[in-house]
Amino acid sequence: MRILLFVVLFLVSFDMHAQTPLLAPYMLVLGASGAMIGVVLGAYAISNLGGNLIAGPFLDRFPKKWFVAGGLLLAGLILSGQGVVQAPEHFFVLRLILGFLMAFVSPACFAMLGETGRTRAEQGELMAKNGMVLTTAAIVSPAVGSFFAVQFGYGQSFVILGGIMAAAGVFALLVLPGRRADGGSVSDSAASTANSAAVAARLPQQSSLMAVVANPYLYPAFLGGFAVVYAQGTLIYEVPLLIQRHDLSPSVTGILFSLKGLGALATLSQFWLARTSPEQRTLVGLCLMSLLTYGLAIGLDVSLYLMMFLFGICSGLLFPALSTILMLHVPRDLYGSAFSLFSAVTSAGAILSPIVAGIIDNWNHSFFIVFFVTGGAFLLGGLHRLIQQGAASPIDR
Repeated sequence: MRILLFVVLFLVSFDMHAQTPLLAPYMLVLGASGAMIGVVLGAYAISNLGGNLIAGPFLDRFPKKWFVAGGLLLAGLILSGQGVVQAPEHFFVLRLILGFLMAFVSPACFAMLGETGRTRAEQGELMAKNGMVLTTAAIVSPAVGSFFAVQFGYGQSFVILGGIMAAAGVFALLVLPGRRADGGSVSDSAASTANSAAVAARLPQQSSLMAVVANPYLYPAFLGGFAVVYAQGTLIYEVPLLIQRHDLSPSVTGILFSLKGLGALATLSQFWLARTSPEQRTLVGLCLMSLLTYGLAIGLDVSLYLMMFLFGICSGLLFPALSTILMLHVPRDLYGSAFSLFSAVTSAGAILSPIVAGIIDNWNHSFFIVFFVTGGAFLLGGLHRLIQQGAASPIDR
C-alpha cells in the first residue's frame, strides 16, 4: 500500500508543480493584467486554506480512498478545463475550485500514509521517504511543464496535465484499499492501539477539528509549518526578482531552486534522522533557517547558490519532523483533521509571505521579517518544549 500511495503522491506533486511555468504566461495570453495574475496565483492557496478547514472531519469519518480518487478525477477535469477557457475570469474560478478539491486530496494521502507506520522511527522514515518523492517530483516537473508548453502550447499542456491527474484518480480508485490496511504482527497492532489510546486519553473530549486545535502537543508542528512555508514563499517571490534585476537568465532561477531541492534530498536520504526526536529536529531546523535568513537580511557575502542549498537542507530536516509530531500526538482516527489543519496553517504562510514581501518591496527588509518569523517560531518552540517537559508526569517521561 505504501508504494501505491507514493506513486499517487508523486503524480499529484508532479502535476501541480508542472503548472508552475505555465500559469503566468498563459494568463498573459488570456489577456490578464499583472494584478489579475497575482490574484489568480493566490486564489489557489486561499481556497485550499478554506477547504483544509472543512476537510478534516470528513476525512476522519469516511474512507479516505474516496476523497483521494474522487478528488483527483474532478481535479483532472478542472485542469483540462483551464486549458480551454477563453477569459481570465473563468480561469480564476477554475483555480478556486481546484484549490478546494486538492484540500481534500493531499491531507487524505498523508493520513493514509501515516496510518501504515507502527513506531515513531518508522513513521519518521515514512515522512522522509514521502519528502523525497515530493521533492523529486518538484525538481523534474517544471522542466516537463516547460517542454509541454514548447511542444503543444499552454492550453493543450493544461489538458495533458488534466489527463494525468484523472489517470492518477483512476489508479487510486483501483489500487488503494477502501479501509485502513494495517500489516504487521499482532503485537505491533496491540502496541499501536495502546499508543493511540494513550494519546486519546490526554486529549480534551471534543470532536475532530476542535480536539486537534486544543491539543498543545501539536503547537510546535503548526508554528514550524507556518514559519518554513513563510520563508519559502518569500524566497519564491524575491529570488526571481533579484535575478531579473541583475539581468541574468531566467535559467539561473531554475538552477537555484533545483539546488534547494537537491539540498532537501540530501537531508531526506539520511534515514537515521528518523530515530531522533522530531521536536529536536524541528528546533535545529528552525534555528538554522533563522540564521540563514539573517545572513540574507544583512547581505552576508556568501554565494546564493550555497544559501539555497542550505535552505533545502533545512526544509528536508523540518517537513518530516513536523509530520511525525502530528502522527505522534493525535490518535489515528484524527489524522485527517490533524493534516488538514496543518495544511491550512501552511497555506496561510504561503498566502501571507508574498503579500508582505510585495508591500515591503525590499530584499533585506523582507528577509528580516522572515528572520523574526523563523526565529520567533524557534524560541516559542523551545519554550513550549521546556513547559511540556516540566509539566510531564514521571510516567510520561
